[in-house]
Amino acid sequence: MEKKFVILEQLIREYIDNPEPISSKLLQEKLYLGLSSATIRYYFKQLTENGYLQKEHISSGRIPTKRSLKQFWRKNLKENEIVIKQIDLLEEASKSQSIFCEYSLYKNLILTHIENLNNKFLILGFDTKELIVPYNAKVAALLQNFVGVQAFDIARMLYDYDMVNLANRIKEFLKDEFKICNIDEIVDMANDDKRWANSYLIYVLSGKNLIQEPIGLRFYDNFLSYKFYVSINNEKKGEVLLVGKLHRNYLKFMQNLKGVDNGEKRAS
Repeated sequence: MEKKFVILEQLIREYIDNPEPISSKLLQEKLYLGLSSATIRYYFKQLTENGYLQKEHISSGRIPTKRSLKQFWRKNLKENEIVIKQIDLLEEASKSQSIFCEYSLYKNLILTHIENLNNKFLILGFDTKELIVPYNAKVAALLQNFVGVQAFDIARMLYDYDMVNLANRIKEFLKDEFKICNIDEIVDMANDDKRWANSYLIYVLSGKNLIQEPIGLRFYDNFLSYKFYVSINNEKKGEVLLVGKLHRNYLKFMQNLKGVDNGEKRAS
């Protein structure tokens, strides 16, 4: 990696931990490249001219631009599923890192049988409940292969067959627990960007985005959303949606979930 991008990555890591302008002197103390402050300032100038850094007011320090923050998160938020010991860790991480979080946990039901009702409906039989969906020959044939499989895993696999509506229907059917954490953060975001709030907020708070949004990372100007699967001690399964400002420390959030504590303080 070019030295200037090593400098950029370290600057971003410092900034998301404490969102204040970063000086060349501070970065020199954090890097182990043997670079002088003058050399780092030279790279600062290059990175600023290339749109990766910006200078705030008269401060000599730099902060990352939206472009560089988005590039950083594309590189570092790639996990589709994590295992955690307890669900309370989500709420704790949400508060400590000032990131809005919502999650759904799903019932552990097994698909036991499929019944065709006059080519009009399919009855999907699970351990203790049944779900009725419109008949579709392709769906009926596919689901026969999933008898004996956990329903949430079936929903996940259906996305690979572009059967999005059925996958979402099954997840709604299975929903056992839905919780919102740190609503104050998303209210603050809504106050910052009314247009974003008008088009997005109701779908987040209702849980629709959690059900319908694909796994992975998305950007909305100054904000991002990141959705991933979660498994509680490899037993209960669910989905998590994070929504927050670009400069929040999502790395620390994920470390908190995994029980990693490197002693860093949360950025304000």
